[in-house]
Amino acid sequence: MYARRGCAPPAVTFTLIGLGVLFAVVGLIYMTHTAGQLPAFFPGHTAGSAHKHLKHGLALFGVAVVSWVGAWLSTGRRRKT
Repeated sequence: MYARRGCAPPAVTFTLIGLGVLFAVVGLIYMTHTAGQLPAFFPGHTAGSAHKHLKHGLALFGVAVVSWVGAWLSTGRRRKT
C-alpha cells in the first residue's frame, strides 16, 4: 500500500505555479509603475503620485517564491509504508 505523503493532485501543483506567476507579474507592476500609474483596484494607488511601492513588489516576489516552493514540494514521490 502506498501512502499519499508529499504527493498532491496535479491540479494543486499547477494552481500553485499559476499563482506564483501571477504574484511575480503583479510584483513587477508594483516595481516598475508609480503609485499614480497603478490600476485603481491595486492597494497603494494614489492619483498623481510619483512614489513607487518597492516593498509591495518585493513582498509579492517573496510570495511567488513561496508558491513555487509549495508546487515543488507537492510533486514529491509516494513512499511505501
